[in-house]
Amino acid sequence: VKVVAFDAPTSIVDNINTGLVDVAIAQHPAEIGYFGVVSAYAHLTGQSIPVAIGTGFTIMDKANIADPNISKYLYSE
Repeated sequence: VKVVAFDAPTSIVDNINTGLVDVAIAQHPAEIGYFGVVSAYAHLTGQSIPVAIGTGFTIMDKANIADPNISKYLYSE
């Protein structure tokens, strides 16, 4: 059985490192914030807003959890 988690708090990272969790799917918070502000501005200025906005995700596992390109999505609880 593979265990998959969603989000990237330090507790999930610990669980990946100990083997309790196999994979975690991390959100991209900077992109979420950016598109939130862009959408608010668009609304306030009468522009259209897309129905869906993809902000991306990153799959983390034991092999890549220490990679700086991956660890930038981790956060403290």
